Amino acid sequence: MDRQLFEQLAREFDLKPADFYFLSLIPLIEVMWMDGKNQDSELNILYQFVLEHIAYIDHAAGSQVLSVEDANDFLDRFALHKPPQKLLTELHNIVARCTDIAEHRKMDILEYCLDISAACVIHYPYGIRERVQQYEKKFLLKLFTEFNISPQKPVDFL
Repeated sequence: MDRQLFEQLAREFDLKPADFYFLSLIPLIEVMWMDGKNQDSELNILYQFVLEHIAYIDHAAGSQVLSVEDANDFLDRFALHKPPQKLLTELHNIVARCTDIAEHRKMDILEYCLDISAACVIHYPYGIRERVQQYEKKFLLKLFTEFNISPQKPVDFL
């Protein structure tokens, strides 16, 4: 990932060094905040991803890289309180340009984004295709493109 751009944003927005390892969470956080609210069911899905993400990073590194305190601090600033849109956009751009995210991790991110977008609806009753809002669908399709994932291109899960 673009460490230099992250460092610039860290200075501007007072990011922590551990935040770099949580960049994969940015698309999930963006989906969660799209309606302006962080609802419990969305947070629960995000928290599950965070636990899996910490285990993934630590396993890949062969030692503990991230602590529960790092995760809680990140979540407090990004999930419990909405970060500035400029920061989310810039961090998203770093994730979108990243070429070293494994295909199966991209799919994990997309699947969790789908789960978050379907977790809450704006109004009841909702139409047959209105559970996921149009702006969320647009964002998800953009992620498919940025991650270079196509329904015609099978993903190797092994």
